[in-house]
Amino acid sequence: MKKLALLLAALGVMSATTFAEEPTLKVTSIGQEVEIENTTGNEDIGESLFFFNTVNMAYGDWSFGLTAGKAWSLDTDEIEGNNHRVQLNASKNFGNYNLGLRWRTQENYDRYYITSSYNTGMFFGCADLWYEEVKGEAKGKNDILRGEITPIGIQHNGWKVSYFVDCYKYVGDFKSGETKSDFQHQIRFYAPLYKGEKLGLNAEWRLTVHESIDVDGKKEDAEKTSKIKDFGRNRVYLHASYKATESLDLYGSYYYEFRDDEWVKNGKNKDSDEYKGDLVLGWKYKF
Repeated sequence: MKKLALLLAALGVMSATTFAEEPTLKVTSIGQEVEIENTTGNEDIGESLFFFNTVNMAYGDWSFGLTAGKAWSLDTDEIEGNNHRVQLNASKNFGNYNLGLRWRTQENYDRYYITSSYNTGMFFGCADLWYEEVKGEAKGKNDILRGEITPIGIQHNGWKVSYFVDCYKYVGDFKSGETKSDFQHQIRFYAPLYKGEKLGLNAEWRLTVHESIDVDGKKEDAEKTSKIKDFGRNRVYLHASYKATESLDLYGSYYYEFRDDEWVKNGKNKDSDEYKGDLVLGWKYKF
C-alpha cells in the first residue's frame, strides 16, 4: 500500500508539472512598417509606398506571424491604391535550425513558401523556396518557381560575409526570346558601425557577381531582355535601430542601388544609368 501511495503521489506530481509547463499561444510582438521605393527616371516622391501591420505569436517551439498591408503608387498629383498583401507564416525551432511554411497573397499573385534557416554560432544560412501563381492583371504570364538561398555565411562579433543565390524557373509555354530561367549570384558583407546604449548602426553591401539568363529559342528575339553585367550591381544599406523603451524598438533602413546591364541578345551595353532607392521606417513592441 505504501508503494502504491508513493507511486500515485509521484504520478500526481508529474501530471501537475506537465500541465503547469503546457505551452500556451501568446502574442510576442506587434508592429507597423512603411516602405517607399523609387527608381531611375521617376521624379515623384516615390514610385510606390507600402504600409504593413504585423502580429507575431508563439506556442512553445512554434512561431506564427500575420502581416496585412496596402500599397499605393505615388506622384506629386495623387496617391492611388494599387495592391494589397496578406501573409501568414508558421515555423518550428529545432535548436540550431528552423523550418517553416508561409503563404502570401496579393492582387497579382499567390505564393506558397517553404522556409528554413540555421545558425551554429560561426556559420549561418537560410533558404526561402516558393511557387508563385500569377493572377489578376498578371494572368497570362508564366508561373514561377523561385528560391532565395544563402547556403553559407560566416560571422564574428557582428561582422558577416555570405554567399547568396537568387534563382527563377518559369513554368508554362514560351515564345522565342522569352526568359525560361534566371540565376543571380551575390556576395554580401555586413559590418557593425556603432553600438550605443540605445542606438545601433549597421552597414550592408550586396555585390552581384554574375547573372545568367536562359531564353527560349533565338537570343535575337529577346528584344527587351537585359541582364546584369558581371560585378555590375551594387546595393549599399544603412540600418539603424533605437531602443525607446525595454519593449519598444524603432528602426529604419535605406539602400541605394546602382547597376550596369547588357542586352541578352548581343551582349552590348544597355544605355542606362539605373539606380534605385528604398526607405523603410517602422516600430516593434515586444511583450
